Amino acid sequence: MGCIQAQRCHTNTCPTGVTTQDPRRARALDVGDKTVRVRRLQEATVASALQIMASMGGTDPARLRPHMLHRRIDPYTERSCAELYEWLLPGQLLAEPPVSWAADWNAADPDRFTV
Repeated sequence: MGCIQAQRCHTNTCPTGVTTQDPRRARALDVGDKTVRVRRLQEATVASALQIMASMGGTDPARLRPHMLHRRIDPYTERSCAELYEWLLPGQLLAEPPVSWAADWNAADPDRFTV
């Protein structure tokens, strides 16, 4: 794709032009080449996701649940994502954000994206 992971996507100063709206920076993009590379990346991502899902016994992404995916915490400990993360109900952030999310939710601004 051309991304060098400069971690400046949100600043409009992407050094390779991949995530910029600046016409000067975007001139560096070879759209024909990037199209092929992005397609291959997407195909590989989907294939990997299907393989992981199949290894968990899944056949449909909609049927995956947090308890099905485990993460190693240290050499001797693993936990399911259901144990590690706070899972929200649909619409919960709009109704009443959990206390643990309140600071981030209050700082969120739909008109800007900054880190």
